Amino acid sequence: MTRLQEDWCFNQGIKLHYLDSNPNDKKHLPLLICPGLSEPAENYVPFLSALPARRCIALSFRGRGKSDSPQKGYSLEHHVSDMEALVQHIGVEAFYLMGYSRGVSYALGYALQYPARIKGLLLAEYPAEHKEMPKGWADEYLVSYWGNKQGASLLKAHVVRGIEKDSRQIDFWDELKKIQCPTIIMRGTGEESLLSDKEAMRYVACLQPARSHIEVFEGAGHTIKDSDHEKFVEVVNQFLSNIDTRP
Repeated sequence: MTRLQEDWCFNQGIKLHYLDSNPNDKKHLPLLICPGLSEPAENYVPFLSALPARRCIALSFRGRGKSDSPQKGYSLEHHVSDMEALVQHIGVEAFYLMGYSRGVSYALGYALQYPARIKGLLLAEYPAEHKEMPKGWADEYLVSYWGNKQGASLLKAHVVRGIEKDSRQIDFWDELKKIQCPTIIMRGTGEESLLSDKEAMRYVACLQPARSHIEVFEGAGHTIKDSDHEKFVEVVNQFLSNIDTRP
């Protein structure tokens, strides 16, 4: 049975919540998870529970879930610093890193800053860029999230506006050559997918085919980890098993 515990770390006074499964696992390198734009760590409980033998850690970034929601500070750099606060708190020097949706940009920002620490990179449903949110995106998000009026229940209004205000376009494509670890790119084929086939192929070209590959979830949209949960878990588990290195 998965041992799932919650804990907190601090980034310059900001309290950050995270979930840690199987914290006593010494056999594998841990998998750290960068959730998507509005996702708290709790969204990954089914995923964590499906990998009972492996230590997996999901962070709620600032403004999400049980983490503090400061009035300002929502740039890419702030999110990368949240990840670094977690890494320093749990005391790991090497690990696997997964980014989902906009969490891919946070994961890439971190991996490009600390490439030697990352022994395996998993990127799901997002291109190699940190997108600038268009003016007015925040107001639209707060009243209509994927067609449902639940935006304000996911993120506080000042958080959404902070994400828009602090966002700026950053392309990582040319920097991907710095990443030397094995990498898997996962994408759905449905209309809601945020990663095109062309972009997935560009990942492989930039990372070099010898150390990266694409996994396609046929018929799935953007939410591949939920809509195709069993396959997502299987793909992640197989990828990690193939590259496992003892700490």
